[in-house]
Amino acid sequence: MVNKTPRIKDTRSALRTLAEGFRNQAVRPNIYGYTPHDKQLEFHSSSCRKKLFIGGNRSGKTVGGVTEDIWWLTGKHPYIKTPPPPVRGRIISVDFINGVEKIVKPEVARWMPANELKGGSWDKAYNKEQRVLTLENGSFLEFMSQDQDVDKFAGTSRHFIHFDEEPPRDIYIECLQRLLDTEGSFWMTLTPVDGMSSWIYDELFLAAKEDSAIKVVTVSMEENPHVNWGEANVLLAGLTKDELSARQHGKFIQIGGLIYKMFDLSKHVIDDADFQVPMDQGLIVAGMDHGFNNPTAWLWAWINADGRVVIFDEYYKSGEIIRAHAGEVHRINKQHGRVPDYNVGDPSIRNVDPITGTSVLIEYMDYGVPIVLGNNDQKAGINRVARYLTGVGEKPQLYITKNCSNLIREMGRLRWAQWVNRKARTDKNPKEEQHKKDDHAADALRYLISSRPEADDGTVIPRAINTSEKQATAPLMDTDRFDEDLSDIIKEGLTVDFHLGEDY
Repeated sequence: MVNKTPRIKDTRSALRTLAEGFRNQAVRPNIYGYTPHDKQLEFHSSSCRKKLFIGGNRSGKTVGGVTEDIWWLTGKHPYIKTPPPPVRGRIISVDFINGVEKIVKPEVARWMPANELKGGSWDKAYNKEQRVLTLENGSFLEFMSQDQDVDKFAGTSRHFIHFDEEPPRDIYIECLQRLLDTEGSFWMTLTPVDGMSSWIYDELFLAAKEDSAIKVVTVSMEENPHVNWGEANVLLAGLTKDELSARQHGKFIQIGGLIYKMFDLSKHVIDDADFQVPMDQGLIVAGMDHGFNNPTAWLWAWINADGRVVIFDEYYKSGEIIRAHAGEVHRINKQHGRVPDYNVGDPSIRNVDPITGTSVLIEYMDYGVPIVLGNNDQKAGINRVARYLTGVGEKPQLYITKNCSNLIREMGRLRWAQWVNRKARTDKNPKEEQHKKDDHAADALRYLISSRPEADDGTVIPRAINTSEKQATAPLMDTDRFDEDLSDIIKEGLTVDFHLGEDY
């Protein structure tokens, strides 16, 4: 006779285990209980090999990234085709203590079903020394940190890499090499706290507009239906408007604050294909900022009778000697059929090299490009450019043609310098100086505009000029008379600049 008691006992145990599983699922759901919100679904559904999931804090971006990891590791992705297991994965966070141990690893443990883990439990599946989680199907996920040396990211190939928060570029480049053999994929889940100064903004976020291989999904905190607003409001309390843009809405902003906040692509940028510079009219002025490791920037401006300025061409090149730069200036002048009425540039170019006994200014002169030294009062120059951008009424005094792409890029991103550490940013007044990075064309513009009169908004009386003596006189004219005199000077072919007050 067969004793059935043990079977009843086993059945009851199984039911108890099943009930416990349901309770755990209700309290601590795993991947089977995951319902992505709309932006997470958009992220998961993309088969692009490069994906950016950019969001504010508590927007669900890290959860989206971790569940993507798990679907790849288990070979059970519900939306796209992934490599069959075993899959080799890597996740990289900001550091081990706060990023890996407090954020990423708990999320993986939360969403990973125990039955997928090697040995059926986290303790058996996770190697603490190597920081590697192994699944029953042979897939593994290694946990790494941005504060590790870049050579630690070398090694064998990976099928996917998940960057949780934006990585240093050298680590990113090294990790890309791990994906070559498998034609693997990567995704980033990040809040853009470094703003437009991050390399990601140029190389991935903006590049996605032209590169269909890059998928960008942006998500705001409001788009996460599961957000705890009590916790969120504590997190957001006291943040500035720019900080809210990054932390709440996941937007790239200029850390430190934009200098030219009034710069508007729709207002200040015009199509060079539609605008033909009337070379037989107005003044032509060129502005320059010198560099060697950094780019040398030249800008060409047309100034009409009412003082409006159109930047219509640019030259932007690093790593060249002055002879090459001067040759390009001559080529562009010949292309336009007119030599500028004057060139104005960085006053530091007059500094004499104690070894060679020459200067940038002298070398340009030797190659037939004379340059007037500009005004290097940064605050005054920024204010002058801002006045031209604001203009009179609804019309700006400054326009830029689309072909001047470097100037347009810098104008939209030029920011104030900031204190290095956060405590200083809190305790001290904001700096009133320009952040010295990616500002070469913008500096050339500042020298150029600083050589012109103040943009007339009705409160500034322009300097007059005595055309018979060719000398600057006191400001006695109204604006209409100023326009007439400027027109007369242009007709007579005189190349006298009002602001400089001398022949050139």
